Amino acid sequence: MQKSSRLNEPSETVIDEISKSLVSAIGEANKWNFRLRCKNLSDPKLSDGVQLAEHIRALQLAEVVIKRDLNRRIANARRHQNALRPVNKLPDEVLSVVFHQVAATVSIFNHFTSLSNIAGVSARWKSIVDSTPTLWSFVSSTYPESQVDRALKKSARTPLSVACRFKGEELTSSLKYESREFLQVMQSKGRHWDELTLRLPRIGHLRAVLEAPSSHLRKLDIKVAYASFKKLNLFGGLRGVLEDVKLTNANIEWNSEAFTGLRTLQLDYSAICDSDVLPSVTQLSWLLEHNPGLRFLSLSGWITEGPTPDDPTTLPHLTRLCLKAMPSDTAAPVLRSLWAPSCTHFTLHCESGTGYTALLTELEAFLPSLRESLEQAASISICLGPSHFHYHTVPRSTESPSKLDFRLDSMPPYLLLELFCHQLHEYNVKTSPIHIRIDPRFDFTCSGAILPSLFRLRNVVNLKVADRVVAPCRLLKWLSWPYSIQGDQELWPLPNLVEVEIGQSNLTLRDIRDFVRGRYGKRSEKKQPRGLMPLKVLRTVGNDWDDTWVQPDIRRLLPQTDCSFQRSSWAHSYCEINAETTDTDEEEEGASEVAGSHESSIVDSESTDETSDSDSEVSDDSDEGTEES
Repeated sequence: MQKSSRLNEPSETVIDEISKSLVSAIGEANKWNFRLRCKNLSDPKLSDGVQLAEHIRALQLAEVVIKRDLNRRIANARRHQNALRPVNKLPDEVLSVVFHQVAATVSIFNHFTSLSNIAGVSARWKSIVDSTPTLWSFVSSTYPESQVDRALKKSARTPLSVACRFKGEELTSSLKYESREFLQVMQSKGRHWDELTLRLPRIGHLRAVLEAPSSHLRKLDIKVAYASFKKLNLFGGLRGVLEDVKLTNANIEWNSEAFTGLRTLQLDYSAICDSDVLPSVTQLSWLLEHNPGLRFLSLSGWITEGPTPDDPTTLPHLTRLCLKAMPSDTAAPVLRSLWAPSCTHFTLHCESGTGYTALLTELEAFLPSLRESLEQAASISICLGPSHFHYHTVPRSTESPSKLDFRLDSMPPYLLLELFCHQLHEYNVKTSPIHIRIDPRFDFTCSGAILPSLFRLRNVVNLKVADRVVAPCRLLKWLSWPYSIQGDQELWPLPNLVEVEIGQSNLTLRDIRDFVRGRYGKRSEKKQPRGLMPLKVLRTVGNDWDDTWVQPDIRRLLPQTDCSFQRSSWAHSYCEINAETTDTDEEEEGASEVAGSHESSIVDSESTDETSDSDSEVSDDSDEGTEES
């Protein structure tokens, strides 16, 4: 038998010997420690009670010494371990650039929370953070005053990123004073501003600050709950270096030289209906003409009518175009006013409107520039509902240069299906796998063009027909027979279909069996018909299938197929779409509540020099020994 690796407990004799040696060593080490009332623990003049108390006190001091030595050894081991990691082989300058990239992914209101997490990794990382002024050039009205002062001191003369936010839906007199006072104090510091972020109910009381020239401001982000009554002429209408603008509900002068030379423009007016506040098509055309280097354009909400230019504005560098929460009769003139030959990310979410005919015309002219999106997609998904059409491409990776995302509601879905199927057919592109989903209450009888358009797609691999669909038998009958024969080659609809899921609707299992027998029952020497992929998965969902005796026939016809007959209700879920990554106010507020503790820890870290020698040694070692994550 193998010997157990468990260690035996020491005997009482061994424990006594260790205790005597430890007491002797502690007494020798602490004979000059005046916190002990005697220099020798074995002094016969001491009573047994006093000796016991002195033993306890000596052991307590020994515990501190042992812990200090243990922490020092652990810190040394971790420093050696961390030094072997690839990230710590990078120069300080490279790590500083990495820290900037990490900090750029969070909101300015949470900047020092992120900075505290970085600085807490190791002593070296903390030293790099402390010696990099640009990492400290962030000030916000949500920071403690001590944090703002320290940020201004450690950022030296680098341009500031200024953020002003006060909670509440009403613009009270105290809120007016505090927000105005904060921005005026920041202006009085004589520092250039690189970024300005405002989160307030209104901004009319900041007119003096916002209309002052700011020649060094590069990024502007304003979000207000209510538009001001009078338009703001931002920065006096003077051109500066502004290149990134994001406005939500702000009432401003649009034809301003301050908005020239932009690379990013995001306008969200989905909560505003006042035509005096909303930008017009004419003003949008002016913005596009004066920003030929635009790379990202995002528009949400209404845009008032106006004359459009005869020729669209060409934006050769625009790669991302996003139109959200926009009526179709508003999206059409927007598409008509621009041409983006390099666009690879196109998002279109139309909620309502009657101008879908004009939108289809503009889409048909705009889509050819997006051929690359179809060629580089990992898969394509199409969802058809009673009054909506969803179409999106799933990129091959998060760094994929192309993706499409369409969600159009309140318009005949078969018109858009016909358009997209025609585009895919005309491109003659070898498309990625296509997934089709038919949502509840979709009506196959609403147009005779639905099935012919659908069957033009040759790389459909997955078909899901929900419950409560109107006339699903039409679809199954079309799928049950080849639509043409060329020589000895049968041409089948959706020839690459390998997975089918069907809700009950008004179907029976005999309908499913007839579909299986017609499509897969024609076997010659137990082989599938030519040009038709074998079915891998067949799934039926419903509670009221009353002809379960048909199930063995279906399994016999599909011996190599995973057949599943679920007696349950159809669980409907919305189609997934390519959501844009944006910072929400909820995330900012949630994180800012805990930011105070992190920020105060950074502020208080400079005051540790006044601690005792023993405590400072232990804290320094433990700080240095923290592992990188």
